[in-house]
Amino acid sequence: MLTYFLDKPVNFIKTGIQSVALYIPLNSHITLLKKEHAIMTKAVFIVGNKRSGSTHFMHLLNLHPNIFVSNESDIIWILYRFHNNQEITPYPWDTPVGMNRTLEKYTNLLSKDKTPFENFVTIQAAVMRDGVKGQPPLQKDNLLWIGDQKPFQQIDPDLLPFIKTNFPGAKFLHLIRHPFPVIRSSKVFKAGELWKGMTEDDILKRWTMHEQWVQLEKSKNDVPMLDVKYEEIVEHTQPAMAKVFDFLEVPYDQALLKESRKITQKQLKLHPRLQCPPETQAIMAQYDYLPQSGLLEKAWYVNSVNFLRKVKRKLTGTW
Repeated sequence: MLTYFLDKPVNFIKTGIQSVALYIPLNSHITLLKKEHAIMTKAVFIVGNKRSGSTHFMHLLNLHPNIFVSNESDIIWILYRFHNNQEITPYPWDTPVGMNRTLEKYTNLLSKDKTPFENFVTIQAAVMRDGVKGQPPLQKDNLLWIGDQKPFQQIDPDLLPFIKTNFPGAKFLHLIRHPFPVIRSSKVFKAGELWKGMTEDDILKRWTMHEQWVQLEKSKNDVPMLDVKYEEIVEHTQPAMAKVFDFLEVPYDQALLKESRKITQKQLKLHPRLQCPPETQAIMAQYDYLPQSGLLEKAWYVNSVNFLRKVKRKLTGTW
């Protein structure tokens, strides 16, 4: 693993102490320095299903000065193919948009002289510095965790041995959302080429498959993984994000948690009524998700609650 020189300590209200910081010279991408009291940066992986709030979760994580998560750089799939001497072709369960974007800009940074982790940090630091779709350029000199927002790939049983071997100390954030609004979001998403031509049942089967991948990995109990419910982020943003930051062992203050709440829309989503096979219901039951959603299936109720919440937001400045 890489070790980095500690620089620019940062004060946090919660701990009352100075936090360690990671210095990454942006003009050289990554520099390996041997210094006393060095620390190791690690990888964090968001896993689960798309249309589960992963983009917003990425933005919440990136509020923290010690964390950077990219918007679908597809870096793990790229490195998996590259370091196994395979042609870098699209991941079979996803669209190649992110992969193509990364390869177009950063192929020249890939090197067989580097370990997968070194290539990972080099490219992700460049993505952070340059900015990408939906993300402005960032400069963070204190990075402790680096990751990518790619829920399918990073829990794929075929890729996990590669991740475990080359990313020691990595942690996994399992973001889960009730499958019914996931399916509705997949169907109405304007850029949803991934789900084009798929029925609701097809998408539900895909959701179940990815969650079964998560359950399989959790059953092995050999990687740190935290369940993060989308609904908890929306309704109880501050305690939900405090739990995430505690899991990653990074200090934080109340101002950071308040900003997380400020940028999170507290709105309900319409739940369609779908028939669930037993294997899907078994997963849903683990997270207290019901196959009948009551008033959340009624558009008038969802729209009325959201209207009142928007009024409250306008009057008070908070959700």
